Parts: sequence; C-alpha cells; structure tokens
Amino acid sequence: IGVKIYEYKGDYNLLFDKWKEAGINTVFAGVSLLSDNEFKSLALKNNISTYAILPIFYSPEDIEKDSSLFAITRYGQRAEKEWVKFVCPSDEQFKIIKINFISKFVGEHRPTGISIDFIRHFVFWEKVYPGTGFDSLPNTCFDKRCITKYLKYIGEDLPPGVKTEPEIYEWIKKNNFADWVKWKSKLITEMVKDIVKNVKQIDPNIKVNLHAVPWRQTDFEGAIKKTAGQDFKSISQYVDYISPMTYSHMVKREPAWVNSVVKDIKEISGAKILPSIQVGIAYLSDSLTVSEFDQCLTEALKEPSSGVVFWNWDALEKEKEKYELVKAKNKMK
Repeated sequence: IGVKIYEYKGDYNLLFDKWKEAGINTVFAGVSLLSDNEFKSLALKNNISTYAILPIFYSPEDIEKDSSLFAITRYGQRAEKEWVKFVCPSDEQFKIIKINFISKFVGEHRPTGISIDFIRHFVFWEKVYPGTGFDSLPNTCFDKRCITKYLKYIGEDLPPGVKTEPEIYEWIKKNNFADWVKWKSKLITEMVKDIVKNVKQIDPNIKVNLHAVPWRQTDFEGAIKKTAGQDFKSISQYVDYISPMTYSHMVKREPAWVNSVVKDIKEISGAKILPSIQVGIAYLSDSLTVSEFDQCLTEALKEPSSGVVFWNWDALEKEKEKYELVKAKNKMK
C-alpha cells in the first residue's frame, strides 16, 4: 500500500504517524525527500519501504540548458505540450549522465527501490480520452539522431526526395512501421535494462518499479507501443513491478477500467502489477467523489493486482473523507 509524495514541509513524525494509521507501508518519493536523513531514518524506524521517483526523458531543466536535446515529432516540432517536455531517447550522452546520476543516488542514499518515471516516448496521455484516433497522437522521435540510428537498424537509406519529418513519417508508416515500433520500443527497454544493470551492481537486492502509461494493448490502435514505446513483455524482464497510472477520473474512464488495465498488462508481463490511482482532481473541473474514489480503490485491489499506490499524498491528506476511508479499509484487513 503505497503513496506518492514529492516534497513535504510539515512535521515528519506526524506524517509517518498518519501513514501507519492508514496502513501505508511504502512511499514513492522525490529524490529531495529521500536525500533527507531525518526522513530516511523515520522510514526505516517505521518499517516503510522507500522508492525513489526518477524521471527519465521528461527533463525540462536539461532542455532549458540545451534545447538540442528536444525530441522531435513527426510534424517537425519540439516534443512539448503544456508542462510536458521530452528529451530525445537516443541521445547517448544524456542517457549516460542520467544513469550515472541514478547510480550515484542509489549508492549514497540506499532506497529500498527505484521507481522509473517518464521512461517512454513523448505523449501527453493525461489528456487522451476514449475515442481518440491514433493519427491524432504524436509520434517521436524524428530528429537526426533517431532517424540515423533507425535507418542503420533496418539497413536502408531514405528514398530520394524524402527529407522532412512529415515525409519521413509517411514513408515509415507506409513501408516500415512494424520495424519502427520495434526499434522505438527497444530504445525504451534498453534504457530500462541499462539503468537496472547499473543499480544492481551497487545494490543487488534493490527493487525496481516502472511507471506505465495506462493503456491496454488495443487502446488507440496499439498506441502503448506504437506511440509510447512501452513494451511490457520485454520490460518485465528487468523490473519487479509495473505501475500503470490508472487515473480513471482524469482520463474519463469508469472505475472498473482500473482493473481491466491491471489484467491486460498482467497477461503479457512477468512483473507484478501495482496500479496507481487518483485521489484529487486533475485537469478536469468536476470533482472526484468519495464514492468514486472508493470504487477505484476496490477495483485497484482486485486480482491480479499486487497492491495500490495513491497519487498523491497532498490530496489524500487534504481530503479527510478519503483518508478516513483508506484508514477504515486498513482496519478491516
């Protein structure tokens, strides 16, 4: 039973008391919190597992320093929408720096596990609703780095006259789309593999969780691989948990959808499935009621789920009725 928290300004002792009262035994936290000795000490004292949330290809601070890191869409545009800004997933120097940072953090702070976030290709899935067509979704990455490596992968050159990103995309879609999906998915899986390999050298017992786009295999014409590049069958070789961000209210789905995503991923994955559910409102103006939250929690805990993660603590602490509901369910266990 986990909770996501990125930063906290209050009394840590009271925070851990509330978590124990609610039955929360695992915390998925930002690196700043897990760098705090008092926080780590209290987590150990209270027997609460700690997972470091580590964003990968969402890295606005690096893009701010070097805009050439941007992934490029099939329209020749930067991979950004509102707050979401994505790095090209084939930039080798960026990947080395990111892996070294994670390895250094694990070596210094020794969390129970790492929770790999934004390990995918660019898409603002938080605003992709039922009925969305595949062709309206972005596709990346079409910068020189990726296209050069992709052409080497398939052993071909671009035909004469195919030069712009839209032209390249149309050529790929018509002639080599299956290879494109395999290649872009492999980029993600290989990054997962390299991260895990390096942290396991530091701590062979460290656990690994992966944040997943909450799309089933057939949703949006297979966009989980075609767009996001998350191949759960391949990825599950390297992780202990896959955690779909099943924020049903946010993406206009019914609570039962939560369990359907868990089942779908479990069918092809060797990892344990740990759904994350929404607590407060996000992007939409209509409220997420206590009743709907209760239904989502029930669906999240159904087989073959291995637990639940609440997104996020700020909302759960603020919305007292939902906190009391979680606490009551803990007492009934």
